Amino acid sequence: MSEHAGIGLVLSGGAARGFAHIGVLKVIERLGLSVACIAGTSMGAIIGALYASGYRAAEIDELASSLGWRDLIDFSLQTGVLKGDRLHKTLSKHLPATFEDLSMPLAVTTTNVETGEEVVLMSGPLPEAVRASSSFPGAFEPVEMNGLTLADGGITNNLPVSAMSLLQCPYVIASDVTPPRRSTYDMQDGGAWWERMVATVRLERRNPMAQMLLRTTDVMQSILTDIQYSLHPADVRIQLDMPQYRIESFREYEAIRDTGESTAKAAFLGVAHDRPDKLPAGLTPSVVQERLGG
Repeated sequence: MSEHAGIGLVLSGGAARGFAHIGVLKVIERLGLSVACIAGTSMGAIIGALYASGYRAAEIDELASSLGWRDLIDFSLQTGVLKGDRLHKTLSKHLPATFEDLSMPLAVTTTNVETGEEVVLMSGPLPEAVRASSSFPGAFEPVEMNGLTLADGGITNNLPVSAMSLLQCPYVIASDVTPPRRSTYDMQDGGAWWERMVATVRLERRNPMAQMLLRTTDVMQSILTDIQYSLHPADVRIQLDMPQYRIESFREYEAIRDTGESTAKAAFLGVAHDRPDKLPAGLTPSVVQERLGG
């Protein structure tokens, strides 16, 4: 494969926290940067696939803000709380049928739940691949593809910078919304058991069991992501801790999106000031200051 001129963009998983990627894309567009290839996991795969399909940041913003729960949720009593059929239908409505129909190369990372290995998808049915990458364990049922049982890519590689070696983009920007390793742990346990359960299903708060399980997952994923990043670093890493927002904070869409935008702006202004040699080709500190108003 020949090297792609331009910028490679890596979008991590993070469920609702991944809405920050939309704000990051807005800053990238404001800087006049041309994205040539994308790698994404979970929510990053969804937003990355939309961008690779030709959607602009403003269009993804409009789409994300217009979707409701009925577009995404269908309950299951099998290996996940949700079947994922409605999610697949929504993806099929807004994405091309195959990777080959995209306007730029895309790598979608998933996890083989039988072998525990990362599986990178770059060809074939696109909605199915993105759906598999977004199959958060216990929430969505895994997907059968190519004789493999695939689930959320964040299990094995939540920030797939390593996939850029397959896409061969020379300059890489990584937007990382992996939940932070350090965060406040709330021991509150008010209300009857059924009130706590209803609040959890409605994503208003976590019951104690869900909170402990998800917080444990956050810590393990954060450690694994940092280890993998040390082996496969990007040129620019936009790291969004956002401890106030959880993976289920879908009601905080606008705030998360805006945090992504402000954090990306600060990150590029910081690079322009401290490490101008790390800016993409053709982008100077003065141009960054002018376009971002820093």
